[in-house]
Amino acid sequence: MKAISLIMGFLCVFALSSQSVNAKTADSFFKRFQIVRSTDGKLIGIRDRTLPVKFSVAPYVKMIKSQLLNEQSLINNLQLNGEYDSEVMNVLNEDRVQDFSGNQAAFDENANIVLDSLKKLAELNVDQVFSHPAFEEVVSKYQDKMTEAILLLDPTMVANVNDSSYFYKKNVTYKAVTWGLDFARKRLSSIPILNTVSHVIVQVESLITERRQFHQNMLLHYLENFKEEELGLTHDEVNLIWSSIYESRIQWFAFWESNAAKANWAKYGVNNFYLNYRNATNTLKSAQKMYSEVNERMNFSFQKVTFNNEKVVVNLFDKESMFQNRPAIAFNYDKPSQIVRKRIMLNIAQLGLSFVPMSAFIKDTANSFIKSFYQQQKITEGALYGYFESIEDPRGAQLVKAQYLNPFDNLAI
Repeated sequence: MKAISLIMGFLCVFALSSQSVNAKTADSFFKRFQIVRSTDGKLIGIRDRTLPVKFSVAPYVKMIKSQLLNEQSLINNLQLNGEYDSEVMNVLNEDRVQDFSGNQAAFDENANIVLDSLKKLAELNVDQVFSHPAFEEVVSKYQDKMTEAILLLDPTMVANVNDSSYFYKKNVTYKAVTWGLDFARKRLSSIPILNTVSHVIVQVESLITERRQFHQNMLLHYLENFKEEELGLTHDEVNLIWSSIYESRIQWFAFWESNAAKANWAKYGVNNFYLNYRNATNTLKSAQKMYSEVNERMNFSFQKVTFNNEKVVVNLFDKESMFQNRPAIAFNYDKPSQIVRKRIMLNIAQLGLSFVPMSAFIKDTANSFIKSFYQQQKITEGALYGYFESIEDPRGAQLVKAQYLNPFDNLAI
């Protein structure tokens, strides 16, 4: 497709010609993670050395502005020949065969809304919006509020085993979003600027929040695939790390689940992990009739298969989208730019959606449709990144990083 060759051609240098299994090593675990202990040797938690402490909105503003300008250029180039509409639909309709179930009419209706949203962005004066003094003021004030929220919780800490409500009681970044949206509405009257800065505010918080879970999924890969002693841990310590990881995923309002974690702290995490593992195995059993080959189980959430005559990795935790019930494709050895192109397109379509006149109900459904393709999938892919990192496959890791689309996380060790 022309769009892929125009935007993502550089990724082709990372195309993987084989799926050879490299020898796994714990070296990358020790380069990335720091085991934190008290002076008497008791485990406190796990830090990720690569997670940044300082925060700035600038990386996201730079990324989204670049994506918008690239898409506008693509629209201008392809629309002259009427090719842009088919390009978008082709990206959205990739691999839609052999689904468990699906609502074709609902899928097509939402796909058309995505197309309309993208075409609305062609009218946006990107440079004018992003350089407007009011836009810069709101972003600056929001950055200050988000910095305050981040400092309440050590951003490098991915597990704290000594406090069974460590993450639950410090889930505070959403307050910065509420403040930022309210400030933007009071400060801005221009719809293009207000809609764009509101999108920035929401997306920045989401990206900051998801970093920890992405890195925790890396850690889960190591905990599952290496012996405790290889990682410098004991069996009981690994169980406590699992508990801290799953405690961090409790929603701020779910006090009952927080209480459950406290009541069974030694086993809370391991019980959750193996429940999810069994569910993923059952998903694979249900889906395997779609695959001509079922190859290596990479870890708890990822599986190598052959689908539609292509060598791919499927995500056993997350489905392809809200209307496609099969396991999501997380990695395509034969089409290395496939997933990142779709995610960039959908990411900016979320902004374009705010400019499309329609009822709030339809808009909310379309927004859910858009996010269902990538929001949770890319977080789960932290475990896939951990797999490639642990077998010292930098090409695979680089591709996962590219489709992660998080400018606040460089992932380097």
